[in-house]
Amino acid sequence: MTSTEQFERPALPPGFDDSRARERSLDLAGWRFDEAERLGVWRAIAERRDIRRFRTDPLPDQLLRRLLEAAHQAPSVGLMQPWRFVVVRSEETKAEMQGIAARERLVQADHFAERARHYLDLKIEGIREAPLSLCVCCDRGSDEDEVLGRHTIKDTDLYSTCLAIQNFWLAARAEGVGVGWVSFYKPQEVRALLGLPDRVVPVAWLCVGYPDERPSRPGLEAAGWARRQPLEEVVFSERWGEPLSSEPPASQMASKIVRPVELPAWWKQLAQAVRPGEGAAAVRIRDASDELVKPPGSLGGLESLVERWAMVTGEAPPRTPRAGIAVFAGDHGVCERGVSLYPQSVSAQVAAASARCETAIGVLADALDAELVVVDVGLKGPRNPTLLDHRCAEGSADITAGPALTEEQLRAAIEAGHSVASELATRCDVLVVGEIGIGNTTVASALLASLTGLSAESVCGRGTGLDAQGLARKCATIAAALEANRPRRGDSLDCLRRVGGLEFAALVGALIGAAAASRPVVLDGFGTGVAGLVAVRLQPALRDYLIAGHRSSEPGHGFVLRELGLEPLLDLRLRLGEASGAALAIPLVGLAARLHSDMRRFDEAGVDRARSGGTASG
Repeated sequence: MTSTEQFERPALPPGFDDSRARERSLDLAGWRFDEAERLGVWRAIAERRDIRRFRTDPLPDQLLRRLLEAAHQAPSVGLMQPWRFVVVRSEETKAEMQGIAARERLVQADHFAERARHYLDLKIEGIREAPLSLCVCCDRGSDEDEVLGRHTIKDTDLYSTCLAIQNFWLAARAEGVGVGWVSFYKPQEVRALLGLPDRVVPVAWLCVGYPDERPSRPGLEAAGWARRQPLEEVVFSERWGEPLSSEPPASQMASKIVRPVELPAWWKQLAQAVRPGEGAAAVRIRDASDELVKPPGSLGGLESLVERWAMVTGEAPPRTPRAGIAVFAGDHGVCERGVSLYPQSVSAQVAAASARCETAIGVLADALDAELVVVDVGLKGPRNPTLLDHRCAEGSADITAGPALTEEQLRAAIEAGHSVASELATRCDVLVVGEIGIGNTTVASALLASLTGLSAESVCGRGTGLDAQGLARKCATIAAALEANRPRRGDSLDCLRRVGGLEFAALVGALIGAAAASRPVVLDGFGTGVAGLVAVRLQPALRDYLIAGHRSSEPGHGFVLRELGLEPLLDLRLRLGEASGAALAIPLVGLAARLHSDMRRFDEAGVDRARSGGTASG
């Protein structure tokens, strides 16, 4: 199609958002109601009252249905719609409910001490006067029912039901109908009264009818029982207790974060240079993507990748990103426990071969025209001139007998990784990280278990290809290391020192160094992911800079990605290490960038969009 040809973007069917990013950016408040409608909404909110006195005249059935429809339009987590409504008109049922409320009213009076007489003077319900009652219930379903958004916060069904109550109440106020919430009852008694199943919670008993009072302010306020607090007393800035009027800069705010342990000054100095990504930059990229000749969001994770890149760099990725690859190598004392098929000497051999571009990462670096540095931070044996020498010790100690590293070794390795990444960042657009070290999947598993509380069995994999007996020995070794060290789960540096290793510490420093230089980092597999988890626990702002290159076949890697909240770009069942999986993802970054920069936009391609409500051409 030539640039002079035009076609219409088909209008979306009813019920879909047919607005465009350009329209939304030019008219930020374009979704608002007109002024008269807004005033009506605000009035209903301001003048909603808890009514206690009712006329006995019946409500028209159509009006009641309209109010119930308003309640049923409430939002709910996972669109679970847990609310159920029991309409009660029976005088016998209402009389029994009033008896329950009257008893509980007297029970509560004993708890008000000198305010008891004032409390008893208050009219607290209109069950018998109101022509009907409405019991709003929450059907909690079965524990086996998985509902989007409820897995972590189990009570979101109850909160959602409260939104239905509020919808009903506001709609009733707009219609001139009174609502009074009665909360003087034991749930099991209402269950018995209305025949509710055990899984159903009676959240609210509402008296509903035309009001026999038209209060200008809440009844308890008028009676002197309580007052509405000023807004300033209930709104905080950033953290609990901080007044909204005092908004310190982000750097001051960060210093007020309460952590379970006090971090050393040298770490704080490194970490404070990492700032959160810029959300506005991601929105700019999303707006530009919305102009591409394609359905919005149709490039899926590639669009998210470009937005994530922009968040930390301020712009989309270059069409051919310059990758800097840093692979950190170290040995581990735990290898003495037979946790690998290979002898420890293989670590130095693989590191040297990688530096000569003879292993997978060397081949990939050459194919990507990427700068590759293989860093010796803790190998045993003679130093190799082909490796970048930042050796902090000749391997780590045996974690089954005590801590892997001393405090001095931990700091030296982190600072070494930080130095390497900071230098590499001056010559690259993105940092790719990897590790080499026989036995390091054992160390990564122990470190993950210490950070999360997971069992050794759940995080342990076959590494370089262990058989069943070798896997059992590896799990037992991890359990022994955790028992010997008892790392403090809330202290990530302590976990790293006790059951980590030199290359893991260097990776933590490298991630911080890259982020401080505003460079995104592509993580490799299990080992780099665990190092990323340590670093993010220590500096949460780092997460914005991390991209999961792939998901490895190590079972613990899935836990790591979940904890980091990252989705991998590739899933090829790799378990090689060396940054090979991350390097394979780099072309995908470049392709995503090309799609974003090279695809035509509607204004460039001479393409007309269909207006809302238009018809799609055949």
